[in-house]
Amino acid sequence: MNTEQQLARNGGKALVEALNFVTICRTLDPLGNYLHIGDLQWWCRDGSLDDQQNWHFWSQENGKILALGFINGNEIVCLLHPDFRTREHYLMVRQWGLQRLKERTRQQGENQYEVWEEAADDDPETVSFLEHEGYERREMYFHCYHRFLADPLPMPVLPEGFTIRPVAGEAEAEMRAALQRDAFFPKGSKTYKEGTLRQLAVMKMPHYDSQLDLMVMAPDGTPAAGCICWEDPVNRVGLFEPVGTRPQFRRQGLATALTLGGLQHLRERGMQAALVIGTHPGQEKNSTEFTSSRFVYEAVGFQLLRRIYTYHKVFATAI
Repeated sequence: MNTEQQLARNGGKALVEALNFVTICRTLDPLGNYLHIGDLQWWCRDGSLDDQQNWHFWSQENGKILALGFINGNEIVCLLHPDFRTREHYLMVRQWGLQRLKERTRQQGENQYEVWEEAADDDPETVSFLEHEGYERREMYFHCYHRFLADPLPMPVLPEGFTIRPVAGEAEAEMRAALQRDAFFPKGSKTYKEGTLRQLAVMKMPHYDSQLDLMVMAPDGTPAAGCICWEDPVNRVGLFEPVGTRPQFRRQGLATALTLGGLQHLRERGMQAALVIGTHPGQEKNSTEFTSSRFVYEAVGFQLLRRIYTYHKVFATAI
C-alpha cells in the first residue's frame, strides 16, 4: 500500500489533499502560520475529522488548491495559500465554516452552537475582526516556537537510572497511551481504552515512525515522559506533538532531556529545523501544570515565532 492509499484509509481523501496543501504552503512561506503535516495526523487520531463534510477546498481550474477550511470539533480552521492570502478569501472560508457548524447543529436538533477561532499576534487584522464580531478571547494562549537544528545541541542529561528509548511498535500501544492519558488528564482521552484506540490510530498514520515516538523510562520500568516527533521530509522541518510528563515525575528535567533527544533524532534524519507549541496560562488562576512546557522549549533553544490567541462565541441556529 503506497503513502496516499494509507492516508486515505486513515483520514480520507481530504486528509491526503490537506497534507499536500500545507506542505506546499510551508515551502513557499517557511515561517508562516501553517500547520505541520504532523499536526493534521495527530488531530485525526480520534476520528473526529473522518466526516468529509467537515473539509472544504477551493481550487483553480487547473486543480491548484488555493484555500482549505475544516472543522476540528467546534473550531473553524482557515488555511490560505500564500498567493491567496487576502481578507476577502479569509472571510469566504470562515463563512463556509460557520454555515457547516450551523447545519451540523440543526441536524443534532439543537438551537445554538459554539464556535472557536484562532488569530495570531502577527495578524492584528484578524484579531481586531474577531473582537469586533463579539468573540471573547480566552486567557490561555499558545506560543509557537521554532529552532534551527544547525545551532549547537547539548546532550540530554537524565537523573540516575532514567533512560530514553523509542516505543516498540503497536505491542506497546496500551502502555504509551496510558502515559499520554496521565500526562494530559483531564484533557485528552478520558479513559485508558479511549487513549489506546487513539494511539493505535496514530501508529497507522504513514508519517508516524515508532523510532521517533520516544519515552523516558524510570528505573523501575515505568514510562515517565513521552513525545512524538514528526518529519516533513519535503521542507526538512520536524514537529513535537505531543510532549508530556506524568505528574509524579515532573520537575526532574525529564521533558528537557526528552526534547533534546528528539531534536538529535530529527537532526540525524536530515531535518534542518523543528517546531513546537507551548501553552501560556495568561491570567488564569487555576492553570494546569503542563503550561510550564514553554520554559522547557526556551531552555533548549527554541525561539518564539508568534502567539496564537483563541476566541469563542455562541451563535443561534435561527440567525
